[in-house]
Amino acid sequence: MKRRFIPILAALTCVLLLAGCQKAGPSPLPGSDVSSSVPIPETEDTDQSTPSDSGSPLPDLSVNQSPGSSPDEPEGPAVPVEPSVPDDPPVQEEPAETPPPVVEEPAPPVDNHTLYILMYHHFVPDTDEELNDWTLTESRFREDLQWLADNGYTTVLPRELAAGEPLPEKAVMLTFDDGYASNYQIAYPLLQEFQAKAAIAMIVRRTVDAKPDFLTWEMCREMAQSGLVEFGSHTYDSHKEANPRGILHIKEETPEEYAQRIFPDLQASIDLIEENVGVEVDYFAYPHGQTDSWSDAYLTEHFSVSVTTRHGAADIRKGLYQMPRHNITMRAPVSQYLP
Repeated sequence: MKRRFIPILAALTCVLLLAGCQKAGPSPLPGSDVSSSVPIPETEDTDQSTPSDSGSPLPDLSVNQSPGSSPDEPEGPAVPVEPSVPDDPPVQEEPAETPPPVVEEPAPPVDNHTLYILMYHHFVPDTDEELNDWTLTESRFREDLQWLADNGYTTVLPRELAAGEPLPEKAVMLTFDDGYASNYQIAYPLLQEFQAKAAIAMIVRRTVDAKPDFLTWEMCREMAQSGLVEFGSHTYDSHKEANPRGILHIKEETPEEYAQRIFPDLQASIDLIEENVGVEVDYFAYPHGQTDSWSDAYLTEHFSVSVTTRHGAADIRKGLYQMPRHNITMRAPVSQYLP
């Protein structure tokens, strides 16, 4: 009985083994390469396979496979499709830049320090008579102003110097001494015509006493209000020829006595001009052009600009006190002194 059962059992075992082999399919032989038996299409992605549950690599048939195709019949290598790149937008040309306007820089200020100061006194209508060195005809004064204008000269005033304003390239200062009425009657209309400026140094007492040949306060105010004329002091009543001459001290005089005689005179000239003309007095012309060291301290305290009769051109770098002048006469025109 046992011998019959053993062959039956062996046969059943073989049947079961054959049935299991048919379900599982053929197993790869040891050492064989699955990829060689089932070709895998090449794609852009180099890692297309994933391990199966059994650990054997399986081909990814989802790429480049048409409907109805068999996974056992691989197609040729897939052609990579490059993504479309949109065309670059058209380049808009920027409008040409307009060059900035050329701005001419102003010329640097002229560093001029030379001032020509012209000295006049009295004016008369045109005449054939011989005149002294302190008198000029109307026509000659016109010629002087025309020559200055034609040669590029600019007139300045003492107050402009005192304010520290730079000199124009060709600077000239017109000065009238004593305060003659002809300064208003003859010279002033020509100053207006040429828009030239002038400084008048008055011997004040002659106006106070209403001497007929000298300026009145009304004349002074009109000229001052024009802006063309500045008024200064030529002393109150110390413009004398005899001893003492001008503001010179007397040999026997002490400094105290000198101060008591001269300084009230100078102060009176300042006060009366400021009171009657309504302007500040900052300019002094030495009578006869003669200076005295005893008056220097007082004059520099009360005036900013002073002139003498010493001949020559002024250099304002040396200061604004005791500046030289050119005396203009019928025999010596402006062109004789100025370049």
